[in-house]
This record gives sequence, structure tokens and C-alpha cells, in this order.
Amino acid sequence: METIAVYWESRIRTYGFNLVEGLRLCRIGIAPADMGKWGQALQSMVDHEPAFRLVWAQTGEMESVKFFLLCDDNHWSRVQPFLERHAHLGTIDEMREAEKVDLLFFQGPHYGDRYGVLDYALAPLSKARVPLLAMACSVATIYLVLPAGQGERAKKILAASFEIPRTVDT
Repeated sequence: METIAVYWESRIRTYGFNLVEGLRLCRIGIAPADMGKWGQALQSMVDHEPAFRLVWAQTGEMESVKFFLLCDDNHWSRVQPFLERHAHLGTIDEMREAEKVDLLFFQGPHYGDRYGVLDYALAPLSKARVPLLAMACSVATIYLVLPAGQGERAKKILAASFEIPRTVDT
């Protein structure tokens, strides 16, 4: 037996939108057999200080896993030499130069149905032709990665679509 829960409101609520502009998005492809070694190396890098705003992966072509690393300029100056230094850990089939992006993320009280909420968010962005580079969901948070300079526009469009509870002064 499978239970599926769907959250629905005519206007979905969120706790607000968080925007981080001018981040670097690095894409690397790693052979699955080397993932453990790369995971340990990346973990050792962030043991002392968090370096990434967001990390996600997806299966790639030709038996590789594509890792996406999102960090600010300050951390990118550490990440790039780190990746080059650790190339001996295994195959990197691709490492594209980091491009500038904006990160817009938000969460809400009932985001267990993140995919329905994501669909709700994508509709006005698509209508306004806002380009998206990536989307990721984690627990009750939805992350949207946009080309640099598009984050504020996307934030305004979504703020008009979602309900953001406000405090009332008495």
C-alpha cells in the first residue's frame, strides 16, 4: 500500500525568499568508482570552514556522475586549486570553468510536497521567460539557480505569486 500526500492552497505560503547573488557554479564529472575518494576529499575541505552554498549531483553521460558546486568568490579561490590538486584521486571527465549565477531559495510550512510547490513556482517564472540553470529540493527547501543578474527579477515574480505572512503591530 502506498500513501501519497498532496498539499494544496490556492496561494501557497512561504516564509520568504532568500537571494544570494554572484556565486560561482562549478560542474565536474567524476567516475562512480572514484566518488568515495572525492567525497572524502571534499569533506576534508569543509571540515574547517563551509565552502559551498549548495552541492548536488546527477547521473551523467558515459558512466559519470556530474557534481555541481556552488560557492562565493572568496571560497572559489580555494576550491579551484583544491580540485586541481586532488585530480590524482581519480578521473575527472569534465571540469567546466565556474560561471556566475544567482541562488534563490525558499521554504514553507507544508513543503513536504516540494514538487507541487516547485511546479507552482515554475509557472510564473516560465510565463515571464526567466531562465533557470538548475533546481534542487532538500527537505522543505527549494533552490533555484539562475544566470547572474536574474535573481532579483525572479524573486519579485515569486513574491507576487506566493503569500508571505507578515507580523502585525498592535
